[in-house]
Amino acid sequence: MSVVGSRLRSVRDATGLSLREFARKAGEDFTLLWRIERGWRYPPKTRLERFAKALSLAPQQLEALIAVERRGLNPYEMLPEIPPAHISHASIEEAAERILKKYCRAVNRADVALPVPVDAVLSEACSLSTEYCDFKKKKIAGSSGARYGCLYPDGFGGKDRAVFVNTGRIRGHRLSPEEKRITAAHEAGHYELHYGNKESAQLFFRFTKGPTFCREAECEETLFNSLEYQASVFAACVLMPRKQFLSEWQKMSESVAKLAKYFEVTESFVRFRVKILRCE
Repeated sequence: MSVVGSRLRSVRDATGLSLREFARKAGEDFTLLWRIERGWRYPPKTRLERFAKALSLAPQQLEALIAVERRGLNPYEMLPEIPPAHISHASIEEAAERILKKYCRAVNRADVALPVPVDAVLSEACSLSTEYCDFKKKKIAGSSGARYGCLYPDGFGGKDRAVFVNTGRIRGHRLSPEEKRITAAHEAGHYELHYGNKESAQLFFRFTKGPTFCREAECEETLFNSLEYQASVFAACVLMPRKQFLSEWQKMSESVAKLAKYFEVTESFVRFRVKILRCE
């Protein structure tokens, strides 16, 4: 989803209307809004001022966002003065389910196997390679030993669209297998939610996008970490798919410890998943 598309979706979510109802009320073409939300189109120049007002932006800000996204650049890096768009839990859940369905089609399965094979999902559904390495020994530029993971959306070390997970010591300890799974899925969340429209025919040129370096997955949303929080919500939804999680939640009598072992995540991440579901 593009930043422009996510902002439009955020505005619509606040109204509680379906896209078709929202389009009718706004006096806009349903197909146009549908394509903008998905990052396949941008607001027409003739209606730029109208769309900017709806998205709580100045026309110049919306024009800048469109220009940056058309060139495949990272708008959060290039336009830091524009606050990130809110992305609802429901929208992030949809994005995670879409990725899992894409993976299932690729491997010819009806449902994803549990625990979710995160590296395979990232590879088959997101075209992301995953590497587990000591960040200090790997000498990843811009990172440090204190980072849990990082994403190079435009390549690093000969790998295109690469996720790296730190296997070295971080403040005296190493990541557990569960923390590594969460970190890999978190970085995929940044790619899917925050790196613009990756399939647009309008991307005529190839530009290097800046890498993302992350510490521990953020499970509490604040004004300063909305992007990290959104990536963590995506990770929870991917690693603990809604339907399977609710089923096991009942079978295991709401045991956080059993659920953590079953989905191969930390207990705190299970509690985070429950919080996401209760916030809907």
